Amino acid sequence: MATVIDSIEPVQGPRGTVLTIEGSGFSAARLDNEVEVGGAGAFVLSASPNELRVLTDPDTDSGSVRVTTPGGPATSPTDFTVVGFPLPGAIDDGPPVVSRGVGDPRPGDVSPIGTIRVLVVVMRADDTSPPDPAAVRTTVDDAWSRVDTYYRQASYGRTDIQTDLSQFVDLDGPLADFVDTSPAVENLRSDQLGRIAAIGAQGAVDQGFHLDDYAMACFVVFTNGTFVRAWGGGSQSTFSYDNGLPVGDPNRIHINLTASHQVNTLYINETANWGRFAHEFGHNVVSAPNSSGDGSATLGEDVYGSDLVDPTAATAQLFELMGAHDTHPLFSGYHLEKLGYYQPANITTLDWDRNPFSETFEVVAHGLTEDTSSRVHLVKVRVSDALSYYVQVRQRPGTTAQVFDDQIPVGATPNNGGVIVTRAISGVMNNNQQTRFLSLLHTPEVLGAGGTAEDPARALKITVLDDSVQARPLVCRVRVEWAQTVADDPTGAFDLRIEPWDSAFQSPDIWVDRNPFGTFDKPSDSEGRPTGNGDKPQVAKINHVVSRVRVSGALGASNVKVTHYAVTPPGVGDNGNWAPISVQTIPTIAANDFADVTSNWVPVVGRHTCLRAFVSAQFGEISGQNNGAQENVSDFISAGSSPCDPVLIRTAVRNPVNERRPVFVSLHGVPRGWSAQIPHAWIWLEGLAEKEIDVAIWPEEDLAAYAIGSHDGKEGLPGTAPLRVSGTVPREYSELVQPFDEEPGARFAPVGGVFYPVHVRRRARIEIGLEPLGDLDVLVFGRVDPAVPGQRVVVSVTAPSGRQVLAGQTATKPGGSLEHRLELASVVKEHGSGIYTVQAEILDADELDDATSNKVQRAF
Repeated sequence: MATVIDSIEPVQGPRGTVLTIEGSGFSAARLDNEVEVGGAGAFVLSASPNELRVLTDPDTDSGSVRVTTPGGPATSPTDFTVVGFPLPGAIDDGPPVVSRGVGDPRPGDVSPIGTIRVLVVVMRADDTSPPDPAAVRTTVDDAWSRVDTYYRQASYGRTDIQTDLSQFVDLDGPLADFVDTSPAVENLRSDQLGRIAAIGAQGAVDQGFHLDDYAMACFVVFTNGTFVRAWGGGSQSTFSYDNGLPVGDPNRIHINLTASHQVNTLYINETANWGRFAHEFGHNVVSAPNSSGDGSATLGEDVYGSDLVDPTAATAQLFELMGAHDTHPLFSGYHLEKLGYYQPANITTLDWDRNPFSETFEVVAHGLTEDTSSRVHLVKVRVSDALSYYVQVRQRPGTTAQVFDDQIPVGATPNNGGVIVTRAISGVMNNNQQTRFLSLLHTPEVLGAGGTAEDPARALKITVLDDSVQARPLVCRVRVEWAQTVADDPTGAFDLRIEPWDSAFQSPDIWVDRNPFGTFDKPSDSEGRPTGNGDKPQVAKINHVVSRVRVSGALGASNVKVTHYAVTPPGVGDNGNWAPISVQTIPTIAANDFADVTSNWVPVVGRHTCLRAFVSAQFGEISGQNNGAQENVSDFISAGSSPCDPVLIRTAVRNPVNERRPVFVSLHGVPRGWSAQIPHAWIWLEGLAEKEIDVAIWPEEDLAAYAIGSHDGKEGLPGTAPLRVSGTVPREYSELVQPFDEEPGARFAPVGGVFYPVHVRRRARIEIGLEPLGDLDVLVFGRVDPAVPGQRVVVSVTAPSGRQVLAGQTATKPGGSLEHRLELASVVKEHGSGIYTVQAEILDADELDDATSNKVQRAF
């Protein structure tokens, strides 16, 4: 049959675009189709007789599309036009990103403890050159030196920042390309940050720096004093940019660099206050995983009025680096604890309950050395997992070398300091993750002797008894007391919660249980929960979704309503497009206990799903904002022999806010021997809208090169690619930080993501037969091909009614054979006589691809 091309889609795009070619006479065997786009070979991702999907090459030029098959060649009726990086301020979707693995992937989260290496790249636009480049580099170097001093003092030496400063790198356009000076923005353009990062990374590499050596990259754009707010909180492992010029053009720029791990990024200008550098650095310092348990997300949230329904409630911003950063405040108690900046002995934790309590503590300010006496730096009153109070002493530096807290409001207190009490309460900021809102429990200045902070609903009171026990570092004596005299009203005495997702976008409190129920593919953790998804679900069969609901606080809860939801496909961001599966009610959960609730779930064939559990908020609950979590149920296989096939994963990108926004999408975790592509670095979406994209990932070598099955752990390329697709939305602030009219920095707020483990497996077949073992017992026997031992096989029995009534699990023997005995007496007794159907599946095996056997029927 002759080869014919009817159309190509899209007809223009950057290099690295995936083209869909429609026509006839194509080969269904992927590698029997040879494709050229604009004179350069294209990689065939998928093939059918009427459609090809191909990845354009980095050296593609504008021109026709040519396909050659065993049936002959064909040329497209229209050309494909290569375009460059989106213009500044355009509302186009971003360019594709092709990531090639260069090592074994490592987590991108930057631990706050230890040495943190930062690559600082100074850059200049082609119309804005510094008159004294050396002086600018010195200014930037001095700012980072102050940042290092700040973190050394804040951490008592636990955080060591080491920076390497590049020579100037030239950008490829005027400053207006990269900076929006309009009063509402005053920042580096978010749609040009990828261009800045790629040019900066390539320039640094050309100067002899290695991206793999750094946890963080700071791109400093020389603006000649023009103010920019700065950006923090981003991360990427691939730095790519193409200006779209023809391959032979001497001005062509094509950059594609990949680090072995996520490199956290921040963008700033040369004249920024060092506190702004420290603040944006803080956005990139989190405890891995970035969200787990009691809000271990540390510095993801700014303490600005923009984060609160009532902006005037942002009372803690003058006492928190993630607030008024240009005034150089220390972190508040919540962040100091989560960053691990104190020895455990320097934090006293009290669990609030309904019994009367009163105790006095001596709290010492955070000076230049950590306290080693019986005093403490923090008193934490934990009401529940959703609410804690922190008692802390803060003091200005005076004549010491202390670089923080030089402008905190101290009122008329002696010794330039006093007590503050901050409240940390959980909430949700459009990102499916537990975050924290920090505010003061009193007016925005330190408390002196006689000062109090109260939570009347819990009869909780903190009183400053003495504000001058010691002058420096300042020691204050405080009394913490509560007496729940209004016990008849349960308001605020308990909290319902489900553990939020971790860095793999999976919640340990949600899992799948496949028939046979109660046994799992994955091992269990210390709480008896199966890790990961638990089981790989069976399509078109009943599976169980299990959620663990916890109660913390002084009281238990009753009539707890739990709703399970599903959304397909899984994706990046949450726009509320969830469909309920079922609603269950837990009669009672005791205080500080948990209960597991189960719903039936029948997944749709061929679709991978995101599951969610949500506990309905109850009157008297401390916070309803931590009542939900979700689990991405996605596991993919690249099957083949020589070579393996690419995997195209349909993924939804969702805008979680009710206004038009770009959602930035990034790839992480691509190991050596693998490549991956996302079609757009960012996608513009209307409020709460969504768009489906295909994420492509493929092994680059033949099957034998990968460590799988019995070869797992041996020398070879990684047999699994732990691919993560994550998303962020730009977060810019309108309110100025008072009383200094400080313009807060911008950041990228995470909106979640998906975890797609993709496995190399051998294509497989399975055949079975039945052998009678009496009237109502049968032996299922069979064989898999290739003949691999130790492969998981699930055997199921379907009654005459069409309902699955029995399932069992076995493993293949040496030579690839399998046997499984079925005892059907009780089944036939319950479901009646008739024709029963037996079928087997290779499911979630470690070397063979999933496969379904023939059906065998027998009358009972």
